[in-house]
Amino acid sequence: MKTIKLLSLAIIVVLVSSCKTATVYTNVLVPAQITVPQHIQSVGVLNRSLPAKGEGWSNFLEGFITGESIMADREGSYNVCKGLAFKINTNPRFKAQLMEGEDLRGTGTKEFPVPLTWDQVDALCKKYNVDAIVCLETFDSDISRRSASRQVERSVNGENVMVTEFLEDLSIRVNAGWRLYDNVTKKIIDQDVFYDDKAWSGTGNSPEDAVRKLPSKRSAINDAGYFAGEMMGVRISPNWVRVSRYYYKKGDDRLKSARKFVKVNNWKEAVVLWSQSAKSPDNKISGRACHNMALAAEMEGDLNIALEWANKAYKDHMLKKERAYINELNTRLMEVEKLKEQLPGTGE
Repeated sequence: MKTIKLLSLAIIVVLVSSCKTATVYTNVLVPAQITVPQHIQSVGVLNRSLPAKGEGWSNFLEGFITGESIMADREGSYNVCKGLAFKINTNPRFKAQLMEGEDLRGTGTKEFPVPLTWDQVDALCKKYNVDAIVCLETFDSDISRRSASRQVERSVNGENVMVTEFLEDLSIRVNAGWRLYDNVTKKIIDQDVFYDDKAWSGTGNSPEDAVRKLPSKRSAINDAGYFAGEMMGVRISPNWVRVSRYYYKKGDDRLKSARKFVKVNNWKEAVVLWSQSAKSPDNKISGRACHNMALAAEMEGDLNIALEWANKAYKDHMLKKERAYINELNTRLMEVEKLKEQLPGTGE
């Protein structure tokens, strides 16, 4: 069985403001918010949020009254589905494919329609060779724009004068409602709604100039919708999250020398130096080295050894800052147990 690593090998080293430490960034696999049954290995992403025939006029009227772009919600709903499919396919749990070209309609509002029949679900699953359907059942967007002006001081021809500055604010909230249909057990195993709020501001010497600094309403809906789709991906699929870790680069010559190995992701060579510093009679140096040993163990995928070293730094060498790292490691250990349920074959 294929083993799935929980830590990516791509590590970027950057300096932070402290003269004692440097920071590394890496990607950590975190569990999904819900555990999807293992018999589901592939999913189809279906857009069913468009209004049924005969109900489109009310949506057109709403868009006309609120100023929303005509057809913006239609385009936005497709971007929601694209966002979900992208998120799933960049993570190790499922494979997803868009069920494009299917014309199954819903309410066109925030209200959920009646569920698909299991005959419909089964036919679609067979057509696309998938085990389940993640269906966008609802999609709606609300847009508001606010205009204002203020007096600001500017330098004009070498003189300070008061001029009028114009401001335009655009805000959007999208609503995406989902159902997850399990075609094997014939059960709806999840139903949830995601909201995404985004805001943009523009300033200029005229109202028109300020408006030009804002994205189009259609573009704003598409961006917010895509993100809402990605959030559904986080709910049902383990995903990679970028995290930062720090290590000590100063204290003695070995701590300084180990830095060149960290820069090239050579933790084994760094450990050779840090393990010697961990025996230092100087409590500060040995404590820092113990923290670095904990980090190396985490980067090599051994969280239990990492926790042992972190506890040593905290308890034996009174490194107070280590408590936060101990909490992070304990959280990761709990996440690993959950990942084992979601991804058989998971290994540290």
